[in-house]
Amino acid sequence: MEQLFQFAMEHYILSTLWLIVFVMLVMDIAKKRFSSIQPLKPQEAVIKVNRGGLFVDIRSADEFSKANITGSKHLPMEKVRAGDFKTLEKFKDAPIVTVCNYGNTARTAATALVKAGFSQVYVLQGGLQAWQGASLPVSKAPEKQQKKKK
Repeated sequence: MEQLFQFAMEHYILSTLWLIVFVMLVMDIAKKRFSSIQPLKPQEAVIKVNRGGLFVDIRSADEFSKANITGSKHLPMEKVRAGDFKTLEKFKDAPIVTVCNYGNTARTAATALVKAGFSQVYVLQGGLQAWQGASLPVSKAPEKQQKKKK
């Protein structure tokens, strides 16, 4: 123990950085554990959506046109940041599963939806990558739409 204290005193910058990283890690874990927004595995998300829910894809229009969950509604992150949820108003009490590429940005969108009064908001754990990894179907925009956007 004495050696640890001596090391910390001699290498105070390194020790401070390690302490900061440790605190950030603990805060992130606590934030996820006590959050009201639950992550769902792809199969669990399908069950929620089949019970009257909706997938909300928050990726860019270009990413959405390349691949998206069949039947998902596109709501770009710009609209989420602006609080523009008009297209989702009729789903206030329905299960909503937010989707991004890997599941990180979707948590931010899910938090905004909860603050806007949506009652059942979830995040697709692992995002579209996990969805495709589970061999679940994706849609692509027709070639004509993709060419128009270019």
